[in-house]
Amino acid sequence: MEIMGLMIVVILLIVGVLFAIKFVVLKKPPETRQTFSRTQMASNMGLALMSSTTENCRGTAIKDLLIDCAEWPEDGGTISCGDGTKSCAYVNRTIEGILEGTFDAWNVKYYMTAGTTKDLDDSIIYFHTPLCSAVNPRPGESESFFLPTSRGLLTLKIFICE
Repeated sequence: MEIMGLMIVVILLIVGVLFAIKFVVLKKPPETRQTFSRTQMASNMGLALMSSTTENCRGTAIKDLLIDCAEWPEDGGTISCGDGTKSCAYVNRTIEGILEGTFDAWNVKYYMTAGTTKDLDDSIIYFHTPLCSAVNPRPGESESFFLPTSRGLLTLKIFICE
C-alpha cells in the first residue's frame, strides 16, 4: 500500500514537471521582442543606407543620390555616374542589390518607398516582397527617414511586415 502511495506521488511530480516544461520552456517568444526586432531591422537598414557611399558613382552618398533624384525626377536626376547612368537609375539599382543581399536573403517581408509625396505613383523608389506591399498593408513596424530637398521633404519609409 505504501508503494502505491509513493507511485502516485511520483506520477504527480512527473505531471507537474511536464506542465512546467510546456508552459515555461516551450513558450513562444513575446510579441514585444519580435516587434523590437522588426523595428531595429528597419532602423538599421535605413541608417546603413543613409551613411553608405557608392562605388561606381564617384563615392557619392546614397542619400545625396536620393535627394538629387527627388529634385529632378523627370530627368532621372542630374548626377551622372561612372557607367553613364543617372542618379535615379543608379540609386534604384544599388538599393535593389542591397535589399536582395539582406532582406530577400533572410526571407524578410518588407516594402520600401521614397518620395516627396504620399502618393505611391510619385515614388522615386518602391521595392516590396510579394506578401508585403504598400498597396495591401499588413501588420508590422516601420521606420521613416527624412531628407530636405528643393521640392519638399523626401521621406524614405522602410516597413517590415509580421
